[in-house]
Amino acid sequence: MAQKLEDDGLEAMVKALGAQVAEGDRLRSAFMQNVAHELSTPLTPLAGYVKILLAERLGPLPPQQRKVVESMAAAVARLTRVVENISDFANLSSGQATPLVAPVEVDALVAEVVEEQRAAIKEARLHVQVLPGGGPPVKADRRKLRQALGNLFSNAVKFSPHGGEVLVTVTRAGGKLRIAIWDQGPGIPGEDQAHVFEPFFHATRSSRSEARRPGSGLGLSVASRIAEAHGGRVELQSPPVENHPGEGDHTFSGTMVALEIPER
Repeated sequence: MAQKLEDDGLEAMVKALGAQVAEGDRLRSAFMQNVAHELSTPLTPLAGYVKILLAERLGPLPPQQRKVVESMAAAVARLTRVVENISDFANLSSGQATPLVAPVEVDALVAEVVEEQRAAIKEARLHVQVLPGGGPPVKADRRKLRQALGNLFSNAVKFSPHGGEVLVTVTRAGGKLRIAIWDQGPGIPGEDQAHVFEPFFHATRSSRSEARRPGSGLGLSVASRIAEAHGGRVELQSPPVENHPGEGDHTFSGTMVALEIPER
């Protein structure tokens, strides 16, 4: 009898702890959703005004002013990605983010992701090569897929050495679409690779790369969860197991990260 009472008490304690954890997760998701909403409210018109200035709808921009506005646009795009990461992480964690599937032109989407990082690419004097895959559209959530690819590509740009090379390849095989990004950065230590997809985790970097701001720590986690929501995955190799030579026989000894989802 005593043993049964003890087991019943333990079971009740476990259930109570489980309920507290679930409530904590719910409150965290709600808080992050509210923060993302409050940040996006002033950010949306700001992004619109910057686009109006860049389009010169209010008059031509002298070269110096254009350079300033382009820097503003890059900062707005970076902040927008952070806000979307917070929102997507909260929604994906709470199971509320069902992909809105529609036909997506993959090569065009990749070109869009690269163009969004044009200012950072130019500042670091990087050479970015994109090898398109062709083929018909795939069924996916375009906004979420762009968010995931933007997170992966921005990491490659951020941690590439000045004047380095970045390669993006789009391939299809076995009913799967694979978008891989290769860089020549410092790579990720082996002991950190098992944790890089955990939220808020920051991998140890070399002393030179540590000077760069670490970011929110949600980029890889959100990209991985978006891929999983599409029935796929994100793979990371550092250094790459198979080194893609790219154009001009460049080697990519830093990191290869690939997003893979079913074509249908």
